Parts: sequence; structure tokens; C-alpha cells
Amino acid sequence: MIVRVLGSAAGGGVPQWNCACANCSAARAGRRPRRTQSGLAVSSNGDRWLLLNCSPDIGAQIESFAPLQPRQSRGTPIAGMLFTDANVDHIGGLATLRQDGAHRFVLRSSAVVREIATKQRAFWRFAQAPHRWLDVPFEEACAPAGEDDLAGRELEVRAIPVPGTTPGYDGRRDCAGAVVAYEISEVEGTKRLLFAPVFASIDERLAAAIASADVAFLDGTFFSETELVAQELMPKRASELGHLSLQGPGGSLSALDGAAARIVFTHINNSNPILNPDSSEARVLRDAEFEVAYDGMELRL
Repeated sequence: MIVRVLGSAAGGGVPQWNCACANCSAARAGRRPRRTQSGLAVSSNGDRWLLLNCSPDIGAQIESFAPLQPRQSRGTPIAGMLFTDANVDHIGGLATLRQDGAHRFVLRSSAVVREIATKQRAFWRFAQAPHRWLDVPFEEACAPAGEDDLAGRELEVRAIPVPGTTPGYDGRRDCAGAVVAYEISEVEGTKRLLFAPVFASIDERLAAAIASADVAFLDGTFFSETELVAQELMPKRASELGHLSLQGPGGSLSALDGAAARIVFTHINNSNPILNPDSSEARVLRDAEFEVAYDGMELRL
């Protein structure tokens, strides 16, 4: 299984258009890499690809990765998409992809995410023919079963509801299915990928999924609960925005102590000091042998 990081940043990317924080300024000056909004592309064979989230940066992400580019006058090797939540940074790219009305996409998400997304005028057409927007069953393997969206019909997907809320534009409702994680493996393989870029806490189900994964891409949005406030960027705590911070009692780093999986943090906010490799926070991650995702990162399982 081939795993390509299309984007590694939280909403707005790095640099964010209206932000002059230290990380955004360093990215603008070329001292650190720019980052687009987070998402993965996964394939069993490098021919057909499954997108895990579809950010507003999807056009640039396709142009930066030749295997996702068309191979004839009109077409795409993108077979389907999975959505973890209805935040704009994870579904906004659909507004770009809908220009190709002749192509058939099969999309999968929780029923809650589908209902929220398809109420928006920019996305409702994806619930209409020729597209199909299917609800994923929780805790059950979603095998290819004749659908041509699972990257060559050789991938198996399992959706896991995780703690979280609906987006701010939907009132941040706390309901089952507002946020999900995905386990992905090859039908004939043994390696398991976990994609969980958003969660408010690590509950028993998510902890079990991390323990059984070979590679886990996890929510690395904020290092501390109060970093937005401390940097005078926004009067909001990490938990108010639906994210578990890395640091502190009950934070991800303590929960992941001793994890056997390869841990890669993604969906990193521009305020997060781990974006500076010389920071003490980045050293904490390196000492724990945790990784920070970057645009263009590629893994093979």
C-alpha cells in the first residue's frame, strides 16, 4: 500500500493568508516549508487512488503529484474519497472537483457528515448521480463489494467514531459520527494504516485502533491547550475547537507513551511550535520517536 501525504497543515495552511505568526512568517520567507491543508492519497498499486479528505488545496496537491493527474484528455485516477468530518478544510476541495461533471465519484462518510456537507450548495451535487455518497458502517469492514471507489478494489476500510464535534458552522454539536477515523488495509495484506487527523480525546476505541495499527496519522493540531491564546492569535483553547493537544495531563503524548505503531502527527496548526525543528517542543517529539508529517511525505506498507 502506497501512502502519500498531500497536505499536512490544519485549516488555512502554512502560511495562513491572514496570519503573521512566527511559523507563517518563516514559511513566507522560505526559512521553513510551506504546508497545504491536510489529506492523504492511498493506493494498493499506484494506479487507482483513494483520497482521505479533500482539502481546498486539492488542485495544487494534484498538480504536485503526477500519479493523481489525468492520463487522457479528461479523466482522473482518483477512484473515491473518505471524509473524517465536515470541516471545510476536509471537504472544501469538492468545490474544485465538481467542475468535472462527467466523472463518477463514490464518496464515503458518516451519515452525520454527509447530511451536513450536502446541505451546502457547493457540495450537494455529490449526493446526486453520477456520483454516490455512501454512509460508512461503524466498526465493520467496508470491503470493495463491487464498488469501484476503493483504489482498484484491493483496499478494505473500517470507520471508527471518535470523540469530536460538528464544525463551527454547524454549531459544534457533540454527536456520534461527527468525527470518524479510518483503518485501511489491503484485502490480501496484513499492514494497517490508521488515519485520525481530528479528535477531541483518545477513548478506548481509538486507543485500540492505534494499538493495532502499523502506522497512525494522528491529530497534531495544537501542542498546548492555550497556544492560540498565548500567541494572541485567537481567544480559543484547543478543546473548544474540538482538538486534543499534544502536551499536558491527558494529552496525546502521555496517552501514546509506549505505542508500538509508527506515529505521525498531521493537521498541524500554524501556531504549533513543532513546526520549528529547533524548538524544545519538536525535540520532545523526536525524543519520543514521533514524526511530523510534511507535504509530499510518502510511505509504503
